[in-house]
Amino acid sequence: MNSFLACNNLTVRFYEQPQPVLHQVSLSIQKGEKVLILGPSGSGKSTLISVLAGIIPEHLEADMQGEVILQRHTGVMFQDPDSQFCMHRVNEEIAFSLENRSVPRDEMDDIIQQLMQKVQLEVDPNTDIHTLSGGMKQRLALACLLALEPDVLFFDEPTAQLDPAGRMEIFRLLQQLAADQRQTMIFVEHVLDGVIEWMDRVILLDDQGSILADGSPKDVLTTYEKEMKEAGIWRPKLFPEKWSTILQDPFHPMSHTFMQTFEARKEQHKQVPATERETIMRSEDLQLSYGKKRIMSDLQLDIKTGDWVAIIGENGSGKSTCLKHLVRLESTKKGHIFLKDTLLKKWSDRELYEKAGFVFQNPELQFIQDTVFDEIAFGGRQRNWPENVVQEKTIQLLKEFGLEKHAKAHPFTLSLGQKRRLSVATMLLFDQDVLLLDEPTFGQDERTAKELIRRLKERQRQGTTILMVTHDMDLVDECANQVLLFHQGKHVYEGTPYDLFSNQELVNAYQLRAPLHYQYMTERKDVLTIAK
Repeated sequence: MNSFLACNNLTVRFYEQPQPVLHQVSLSIQKGEKVLILGPSGSGKSTLISVLAGIIPEHLEADMQGEVILQRHTGVMFQDPDSQFCMHRVNEEIAFSLENRSVPRDEMDDIIQQLMQKVQLEVDPNTDIHTLSGGMKQRLALACLLALEPDVLFFDEPTAQLDPAGRMEIFRLLQQLAADQRQTMIFVEHVLDGVIEWMDRVILLDDQGSILADGSPKDVLTTYEKEMKEAGIWRPKLFPEKWSTILQDPFHPMSHTFMQTFEARKEQHKQVPATERETIMRSEDLQLSYGKKRIMSDLQLDIKTGDWVAIIGENGSGKSTCLKHLVRLESTKKGHIFLKDTLLKKWSDRELYEKAGFVFQNPELQFIQDTVFDEIAFGGRQRNWPENVVQEKTIQLLKEFGLEKHAKAHPFTLSLGQKRRLSVATMLLFDQDVLLLDEPTFGQDERTAKELIRRLKERQRQGTTILMVTHDMDLVDECANQVLLFHQGKHVYEGTPYDLFSNQELVNAYQLRAPLHYQYMTERKDVLTIAK
């Protein structure tokens, strides 16, 4: 193989898994190419990156067959930035990368400041890494990667934990890096808008870990549209269409779709009078704190039974911290929280977690068993359910979440999307009154995300109250009946998704990216006004 980066007949199987993750994969990448790897959850996208970056089998054991051509100087940005940090403070972490390039110590401070500015990491360089939000950690991981100046840059969902504005900022930054014809960049990404437009090539994997297609973005997306939909692979909302063309043509098929969706959401989000529903959870003068850092004061919440509440806002605004306070995962220093009119602190741990289930942003934080089956079954066994009931419910959830073939696997060997499904499945074993979910669709392909949302909607119809932190505005618009918007330490909006996204002043003020049908209706008015 005469290539910059390549593999031939590559097959990879992890020792805990009966089937290979990648099967007979052959590809060749030339210097300077920008390549996007697509595939459903569990198709081996992250594994392929790990092989091409030399992580497998050098640092991660696996049974690997086939031929691989690598580059010595590579940089990898993982889905979970915590997995690649080894220092305590922001400047120390970036300095560690610079030390690997033998940069003189007296030059480091200036370079660190430049890199932090480049990725818009606006914190004190001496900040403890563990106090950063998920999105800020992603920015730090990117700064460390850029500090290495590698021959090949690998990105495994680099914007997954960023707010919408931050995601587009990072994509713009990466697009600037991509302008360097010598820089090779390999991406795995679920959110395609903002990145696929400047890719040279798309490699499409199927659910067996084999290459289904390899070609230009436009050719692959148009030729394999049906296969991608059936496999549950996210597709871009616009590409290869152009936004300006759609705005100028009222008869464009997408124009009709946008108008229909806008009217449907307007009807969907008509308010049900709050007085007609009971309060299940509320707070009085609540102060949100993360460790010693105060994030928000005087938060007044009034969550009604059966609500689907979306908590949104920029990274670091206190969204995840708010959820954790509501189930005592963060201690309340000031104010009060009530669950069913009883002070939260008066509930025993067992009583509380039988009433409220929590799904972490990082699913690994809640795994305590050695197999996927036992992880789901654990709660029922702890409560002394009959074993036949435990087995029946566990098998049902394994099937519903597409995890049955991984029942004997260790939870930590799953892909990130599979780990997320497992974390939600463990909560759905019970019939809690309240479910609190931190980025529930993070890392999911389209098919599994929609199945997860279907299950949650089913629970909501049965009376379950759902509180969800997310950066996905389409998910907010589709599912939530209430939105809480946090911004710079303040609770600045509470109301329906329609009232928020159709208010252009609010959208602009808080750097939101409204779903496309709202953008269309707003910008279409501007086009008509100019035409007149």
